Amino acid sequence: LFWFFGHPEVYIIFLPAAGAMSTMIPAIARTPLVGHTLVVLAMLATGFISFGVWAHHMFTTGMPTISTSYFSAASMAVSVPAGIQVFAWIATIAAGGLVIFVMGGLTGVMVAMVPFDWQAHDSYFIVAHLHYVLIGGMVFPFFAAIYYWLPMSSIRPLSERLGRWVFWLMFIGMHVTFLPMHVSGLMAMPRRVFTYLPSRGLELPNLISSVGTAIMTLGVLLWIIDMVRNFR
Repeated sequence: LFWFFGHPEVYIIFLPAAGAMSTMIPAIARTPLVGHTLVVLAMLATGFISFGVWAHHMFTTGMPTISTSYFSAASMAVSVPAGIQVFAWIATIAAGGLVIFVMGGLTGVMVAMVPFDWQAHDSYFIVAHLHYVLIGGMVFPFFAAIYYWLPMSSIRPLSERLGRWVFWLMFIGMHVTFLPMHVSGLMAMPRRVFTYLPSRGLELPNLISSVGTAIMTLGVLLWIIDMVRNFR
């Protein structure tokens, strides 16, 4: 019941961010969005197909083969409209959120493969995949939208100089945090477990991830300072 809501909801969360990206990118690039009609149709297709992927994270529960085959196919199919949007944005202008989202999409295609999912399920690989998709697909576009539209509700825009620091700290911190989790996941570190046995080779990737969270937190803190300064 949770996944019947939870997995379509992940894709639905992405739709407002996709709309924001499709509005901001052409304005910043000062050129029409490449494949505008296809992007609109892709957003509709995402909303439709997303309701057919809800068992995506249940491959290891002993489902019938026909069910795993269907949901595996649907999970791969939902990447097609996302790919259309991403390539339209790339053709218009490149952006940091796209890099993260595409990397998350690639690992999404990996976990859509049932044999691979049996190995990676409930490991930190899934944690890494989830955060790449959500941060690349929603968080970075959300921050971009704040910087883009805030001047409409404020007497001045946020600092571009600080904004560059915010972007690079968050971008680097994001990769430093979650990229090693793919490795620790394939090294059999389970998710939802707060500790792990020593001498399993997990200390280094977890240390790197901890450093990454500090870098990313610093970026968000700079943004908060700039927001407070703006609205004081």
